[in-house]
Amino acid sequence: MALSSFLKCLRRPFFWSIIRPLVCLYVSKERNRPFTLWVEFLCWIFKEAWKREKPVIWTNSFFPVEFIYGLGAIPFLPEIFSALVAYFDWTRGPISKGSLKTSTDLCSFYRCALGLKEYEVMPKPDLIISCSQICDGTKAFYQTMSESLGIPHLFVDVPFQKDENAKRYVKSQLEEIFHEAKNILGLKTSLEDLGKSFDMAKRTESLMREIAHLRKSKPAPFPGSEGMSYVSGMSFWALGSERGLAFFEALKERIEKLVKERRGYLKEERFRVLWLHHIRPYYPNPIMEFLKKKGVAIAYEEANYPWWPERGGEDPLEDLTEKLLSNPWYGPIEGRLKLVRDLVLEYQIDGVIHFSHWGCRQSTGGASIVGEMVKSMGIPYLILPGDGADPDNYSPGQTLTRLQAFIELMERRWRFTRG
Repeated sequence: MALSSFLKCLRRPFFWSIIRPLVCLYVSKERNRPFTLWVEFLCWIFKEAWKREKPVIWTNSFFPVEFIYGLGAIPFLPEIFSALVAYFDWTRGPISKGSLKTSTDLCSFYRCALGLKEYEVMPKPDLIISCSQICDGTKAFYQTMSESLGIPHLFVDVPFQKDENAKRYVKSQLEEIFHEAKNILGLKTSLEDLGKSFDMAKRTESLMREIAHLRKSKPAPFPGSEGMSYVSGMSFWALGSERGLAFFEALKERIEKLVKERRGYLKEERFRVLWLHHIRPYYPNPIMEFLKKKGVAIAYEEANYPWWPERGGEDPLEDLTEKLLSNPWYGPIEGRLKLVRDLVLEYQIDGVIHFSHWGCRQSTGGASIVGEMVKSMGIPYLILPGDGADPDNYSPGQTLTRLQAFIELMERRWRFTRG
């Protein structure tokens, strides 16, 4: 009964209006302005989605969310919502329900979202827009949701090729989806309106690039564990909105201050690690605290690298096309290999951890090839099996044993390079 009442509260806009100042006041005690803005954003987006004054569009993480803000709609990302549920250690029930509907080797974030649908805690969409990046599970999940909910699904097929034919192909799809979405939702959005959101995204992306540069500093000024949490959450969910711009302004200010003061986020930084894959385990676990105690800084994470070219601004859909086609995690693995190599060199990395999330073929499929390249650079490399959302797929003892062995490898390399 108590659970039922709580779930009903989550569906009420008034609940989010009431809880927003209280939660923000609580988290502000940490004196972390960017995190407070993240919490404020979540309360706002949930309130707006449940108010239904604007259409709600479900989308996947790698579809450019600025397109949805530009349409005049409210974006909702089930994958990130699943990560939030994992943060509170509430995923077991939804994953169990979701696993009854699909194979258990499907990504646990999608299985969790399938289960969350049964709890009715995700606002029903008026439309679903997704793209083929970056995994096959994305298309299958959103198509299943479309059929189950009886909601139209507009899909952008992004080819592996990155030539002029591919550009024309993707841009024509975006143009078609723009007009089709307007018709379905009864919107009168113009391309000029779309351009306003894209201009906001352009200003935000400039800050993201400055932040990426600041994080090259030694010692590492900002923890990658937070980068894979609320920072990537805002880049996927808030880009193209005023709240997204305000967040990255605050984050840049925070990191810039630490860099000027030459302060790292660890008391003593012994090693700098690059974290590969876009996620980490979000349920309670000791991984990040273990690394912290050992003096291992996650100096940077693959998730937050701004890979796309700077926007020209003259043609919003052309800019969006370039962004989709430049994704290094989609297409031949050479793109990802170049990215990882560049990050290792630019961030002065001592070791690389590849978190291999259960069911994620897109990332884990190339983990060994990436590892061969990293080790050829003389850098220790660890493939760390685990699960981002399902705590029952996590082995604490084995995980910490692997991490300890990895740290010992970095120590031996350090002694060897110093004679």
